[in-house]
Amino acid sequence: MPARTKRKARPRKKLSLRARFFLSLFFLVLIGAGVYLLLALPIWKIQEVAVTGTSLLSGQEIKDLSGIPLEENLFLTSFARTRDNLRKITAIKEFHIFRIPPATVLIRVTERKPIAVIVFKDRSAIIDADGYILNRNPNLTLNIPDLTNLPAISGLDSAEAASGERIDPQVSRLVAEIIVELSHLLGSSQIQLETGGFSRINFLLNDILRVKLGRDEEIPRKMDVFKRLLPVIAGKWDKVEYVDVRYPDDPVIKYK
Repeated sequence: MPARTKRKARPRKKLSLRARFFLSLFFLVLIGAGVYLLLALPIWKIQEVAVTGTSLLSGQEIKDLSGIPLEENLFLTSFARTRDNLRKITAIKEFHIFRIPPATVLIRVTERKPIAVIVFKDRSAIIDADGYILNRNPNLTLNIPDLTNLPAISGLDSAEAASGERIDPQVSRLVAEIIVELSHLLGSSQIQLETGGFSRINFLLNDILRVKLGRDEEIPRKMDVFKRLLPVIAGKWDKVEYVDVRYPDDPVIKYK
């Protein structure tokens, strides 16, 4: 009896490269459609906006000004307009927006820190160390419990100092180099700053002690010389006509 011959198994026909491409594309579209349908469920509608990191600003006012659209989809909504709105709040140094499932948007803010108040004839400007005017937006309430402890600066023209959302860079530098230094040294003081075209800079402390700085050059060095002279005139401010540190190598205390 003849031996049976074994049939050779037919090799499976491989899908062509084109067929595999379209099959992969089909599954990707199917997965994408499923994800979209999942994200489009009503459960993801924005119901709450939370704000953290505020102490000066009101969280509720930030919510109102942010313009986040309630009832819109948490994942499919763009927050471009919200970012634009928040950037206009100069009291906010930086912010981050988070989508918290299923229905919450979290705004985490970092506020600017007020360092001084500039008093003009018709208004006042609360500024930070970078010269940003924190109370520029009339629709925002600033809660600064120690406002009276901030150094008050007067003697500046509003057109000279304030322009847009920041004070003039030269004035901002003077504030950083003079006012901040004095507030650390003397605590809360009434400070009248006269720029004199930035060539005849003077400041008056508590309406008593006048200090001449001259040109806006070597201000930190001149302030260091003034600090070393303070013990000499301690308790005698009312007897001093002025302190002149325009030439830091040759300072002068002029008594009345």
